[in-house]
Amino acid sequence: MENESPLKKYSRQPKIYINLPSGGKFYNQDVLYGDTYTELAVYSMTANDEILYKTPDALINGRATAEAIKSCIPSVLKPFELVTLDVDAILLAMRLATQGQTMTVGRRCKHCQEDNQYDINIQKYIDYYNTLEFDSVVIYEDFKVNIIPLTYGQYTELQKESVGFQRALAVQLPKIEDQDEKDKAQDTILNGIARLNLKTILLSIESIEIEGNKETSKTAMVEFIENYDVNMFKAIKDHIDKQYRIWQLPLEKVSCAACNKENELRITVDQTDFFGRG
Repeated sequence: MENESPLKKYSRQPKIYINLPSGGKFYNQDVLYGDTYTELAVYSMTANDEILYKTPDALINGRATAEAIKSCIPSVLKPFELVTLDVDAILLAMRLATQGQTMTVGRRCKHCQEDNQYDINIQKYIDYYNTLEFDSVVIYEDFKVNIIPLTYGQYTELQKESVGFQRALAVQLPKIEDQDEKDKAQDTILNGIARLNLKTILLSIESIEIEGNKETSKTAMVEFIENYDVNMFKAIKDHIDKQYRIWQLPLEKVSCAACNKENELRITVDQTDFFGRG
């Protein structure tokens, strides 16, 4: 019988436990093990996780983040089906489990241009997320529109499309010498961006109810909204925009060490460099 490795008892252990801010409200039963959304064990990142985070293609298509989530929170079975509300809280918990409770963030003072370093408490932000609730209902006239947050998979695909359009504007468009051709190309890109914004809103609509009837067909709902009063679309968009503003991490008031004047600081959970900060 092979002897057990003496290293086995030093395997990773959970560092913290978290509750998902969504409360599992938007999930099917196969997204997390045991359909449980509270007291999820969070482990620190491994060397393999960090290597994957340094792979550009894995970052762009979201695979690096998805694999790191599965590694650090084994209860997550389908990371791409997590809603974005939970992903930010999960990434904060992973950062805490890997590098400790504080994160050093640099900001330049808007008054004197002095560079400052601030130590931010990550647990405070995790706790903050658990005070929030996503308002999933929009009432317009006699219609009840049920809203759901984007999944991480949907968000990743939309970001890839957005990056493509921004790259086209910044890199490809300036290379076109003929002005008429350039104008046509610009119109095509801007129309693509407008369609992408529309797609983002429509993906967030789960169902529409009227007079006791509920429509859940994406095709039917898209066709209806595109051909109904524009104010209905604006009401839905405003509601969704408001929810995502609420779910941003709050602004911090910080003082410049050089001039003592107040600045505002907001942490963003940017997967491309979030785990590389001090």
